[in-house]
Amino acid sequence: METEGSRPKKRTTIYMDPNIWREFGIICSREDKSKSEKIEGFVGRYVAVHMKGNPQLLLDPFIGEVKKVCFGCEGIFPALTQVRFISNVKAGVCSVCLEDYKKRTVIKKIYK
Repeated sequence: METEGSRPKKRTTIYMDPNIWREFGIICSREDKSKSEKIEGFVGRYVAVHMKGNPQLLLDPFIGEVKKVCFGCEGIFPALTQVRFISNVKAGVCSVCLEDYKKRTVIKKIYK
């Protein structure tokens, strides 16, 4: 399989809860995205954030406003609400995504 710039992708294996994997597949289908594409995006963002060390060790919070990425829409916001989904995943979401998730009853807990 080829990617942008003709770099071949490598097949990898991950282990996870089959219920989470099934729900993830349903969501990806609904969003017309492949599971690989979404996982690569999640891992890519994680690597970008942690590439220079743990975010706790960076000076950005002392220098200026820190922006955060919404788990739902992937938009950048100064503050997010932490939620725990029924899949047991904990993540930060913006106010628009929070309302959407509330309507779909997929949130187990909202952290204040």
